[in-house]
Amino acid sequence: MNPFFLISLVLAGMVVWTAGSFFFWRISQRNKTLRSQTLSQPVLRLAEKWVAEAQGKLEVLVENSEKPLSMAQHELLELRLEASRLPQGVKNLRLVREALASKLSPIRLKQNLADITGLYLDPGDFNVIDPHLIQLKTSLGEMPCLEMESQGSPLSEAQMKTLLSQVSQSLNKPGPDLVSGGFLYFGNDQDYQACLANSEWMEGLKSRRLMVMDFKGLTALLISLRLVRDADKVLKTFEAGVQTTLGLEGQPEKMSEALGRLTANTLKTRTVLEGTPPENLKAKP
Repeated sequence: MNPFFLISLVLAGMVVWTAGSFFFWRISQRNKTLRSQTLSQPVLRLAEKWVAEAQGKLEVLVENSEKPLSMAQHELLELRLEASRLPQGVKNLRLVREALASKLSPIRLKQNLADITGLYLDPGDFNVIDPHLIQLKTSLGEMPCLEMESQGSPLSEAQMKTLLSQVSQSLNKPGPDLVSGGFLYFGNDQDYQACLANSEWMEGLKSRRLMVMDFKGLTALLISLRLVRDADKVLKTFEAGVQTTLGLEGQPEKMSEALGRLTANTLKTRTVLEGTPPENLKAKP
């Protein structure tokens, strides 16, 4: 290839590149000049300053909103996952009810009433008057529970009178949450069966709204109180969690509407600045 032709081609390219660069430089300088002239009015500089401040606030919002929104999304997801476990809780309670309706065979414990109760209930769920007399906190109020101590001999009339007197004294103690009625626990099966077989004793207990129970009955009573406490805790905790989400209702729509209006008005105002007749920018009532 002719070297003179290559040199001519290179020189022509340099001339075209130089002319193009000069042309774009003149356009840039003209735009800067026009911008400088446009912003020469103080009111225009103020308008730009206000828009710049609004832009800056949105930039800060973008930076600051990501973390709390991500955290809220995570917490809501966790709440939904935990809520999905509620049916299992319902099933577990149903299984306990079925077990209570079947033949019970709990291992008998050689402990007093207060110690046995402490295995199932928290300290704040019952009050210990003495090792054989407690007050259970139920949904009805505080109810006394008295243990009949085994004497090693058949249950006598005198022992029953003493028991009824003790229970009556407990029922008559003042207390804002103390309700009528209570429980009489027989740790000895023979005493329990003897009480059931004596119609006069049972009538006396019934008149005082006292329920007699053996070890199986005591176990069932304490288990039910334990599970009621646990279910109430679940109910209150989940209700509180759900209540915190109510404030989010409708917020995405409001946020979308606000951002959509800003976008639409931004486009409209840009066309106005380019010479298009303005449209109504007022917010709709």
